[in-house]
Amino acid sequence: MLKHGASLEEPKSYKRKPEKRVRLSLTKPSFLLTLGRVHIRWENRKRLCYLLEKLVNQHNWAEASGVLSLLLKGTSSDCSADLNRLKYSVSIRLLKHIDGDHEGIRRIRDIYEIWMSRIRSKTVPVEEQIALHLEFILFCLTNGNLGWAHQATLSLMKEQDLSFHPMSNLVMGLTFCHLWYSNLSEEVKLRDSKHDYRPQQSDTSGSKFSNQIVSSEEIYGAYTHDAVTSQCNSETSVMNDKRHLADSQLHRENPVQNDVNLQTAYLSREVEPLGSYQNSAENEAHFYNDSSYTCDPSIFSALEGLESWLMPLQLPHSSENFVYLHRQMVNSHYNDAVKYLRLALHSPLPLSAALLPLVQLLLTAGQVNEALSEIKKFCNNSNMPFPFRLKAGLLEYFYSNDSAVLSNSFEEILKRDPTCSHSLARLISIHQNGDYSLESLVEMIALHLEATYPESNIWRELASCFLKLYQYEEDRLSVCLNGKKGEQKANPSVYYKRVPRIFTEGISRKAWRLRYKYWLIRHFGMKMLGSEIASGALELLTYKAACASHLYGEDFKYVVKVSTHLEEQNARNLLKFLKIHMKNSIRLNVKFQKK
Repeated sequence: MLKHGASLEEPKSYKRKPEKRVRLSLTKPSFLLTLGRVHIRWENRKRLCYLLEKLVNQHNWAEASGVLSLLLKGTSSDCSADLNRLKYSVSIRLLKHIDGDHEGIRRIRDIYEIWMSRIRSKTVPVEEQIALHLEFILFCLTNGNLGWAHQATLSLMKEQDLSFHPMSNLVMGLTFCHLWYSNLSEEVKLRDSKHDYRPQQSDTSGSKFSNQIVSSEEIYGAYTHDAVTSQCNSETSVMNDKRHLADSQLHRENPVQNDVNLQTAYLSREVEPLGSYQNSAENEAHFYNDSSYTCDPSIFSALEGLESWLMPLQLPHSSENFVYLHRQMVNSHYNDAVKYLRLALHSPLPLSAALLPLVQLLLTAGQVNEALSEIKKFCNNSNMPFPFRLKAGLLEYFYSNDSAVLSNSFEEILKRDPTCSHSLARLISIHQNGDYSLESLVEMIALHLEATYPESNIWRELASCFLKLYQYEEDRLSVCLNGKKGEQKANPSVYYKRVPRIFTEGISRKAWRLRYKYWLIRHFGMKMLGSEIASGALELLTYKAACASHLYGEDFKYVVKVSTHLEEQNARNLLKFLKIHMKNSIRLNVKFQKK
């Protein structure tokens, strides 16, 4: 009987299920959207997101505002990072169509507050939350609202899940750095502030007081199925300059304003009114009152010659009130900036964007040894060229007479970035002063040639190095006596002995054998020769041909054609230069073609 009763109850539950569906369809029509193989609600959201992105890309703001209004109403409680980024970033762009008045700025601030309240979830990546805090801080800074920026930073510090993240430390450090700089007096502010510094190489940075900011890499893509379940990822990247969040001036769109204002009830905390920070004594930067504080103006006199990207402030060390002025500079914002930048730099995954501003701050306080120590520690765990450029910049200024240290620093840079022409030029200069070996310079020039198509002066220097190597080997060459008494006759193996050791021994031999083959195509091809002749660059042709004569012999096609062209152009001095190298060629081809 129990088994029979159990069998009767099971069909009964199936009979009630259709009834429940009918009842739900009558009382809650949206229930019908979940029926079928395809999730209709999700499909509709996906289409709305696609349409919104398309309208925004077309700058069809009127239609975009309508689609956005519908999307905001239908997803008011959604915590998906991707969907929220799409909704609120477009809302901000639309509000920027309005004239940038006080109320417009407040509305944008409110959107950021709503946005941040939506992504406070364990399913949202920490990087996404930090990136959003940074965007809001940048918005405050670009609009001159230091009070808002300060409050946003303090709020980030209180977020337990975020405050220990290296990216959070970087954001807080850079924000305090900006707040510190904004309180400096005009007489010490940036030198050449009207011009952004552009370092010699692409990956160096230091525009103004190192505006290296962490920002979200791009507006996130369209809403996807993963976003519906709040399973999404985000990326952040380090930028060299502040990303301004303002777009071009636009027109008013009322529907979006109304829908955004409907959601202000979700604000979890209030932000201080505009300008309250500047007028509040409680939030002012407090001076550094350490009784052990010392300040030697002579240190800052020595720092005066540093390039502006290393020491961007003009410290009035000769002023009578310098100690007082400097004591004011080393305030609470300064200490907080140094603290959080150090935490970001010394995290398990060090953030390189914290290095330059930290070094600048330490130099501003006269802590030269501390700045060098931080750079060296970072270089020990990094293969990026910029920290080594930073180290070389300081060493070149403070240890200008230590050629061994300087040459080693520039070598480290070239090994990581062979395109660095500045480092190669400094090595050439050190070699010309007799403090850098010929063989090492040849290797560094070869590295540079593998990565670039250099100008004529580099080819001339390489040709001169080849000639010196030939002369050094010739001085070592032993000549065998053959034939009649007193007659000296060179052994037929003389050409093999003249090839310098750098091309014939160890790993260097393998590297030059590869270069010997690779440069035939890269630098000495006939097509390139034709374009160089057409451009009329006679010096470049001459110096390249001189190098080619050492590598491939004086009968090499490139060398012969350049020699003929120089004769036709009546370039006597250049032709004379080329003939000297052809006559005293290393003839590397003899060694490499022997086997």
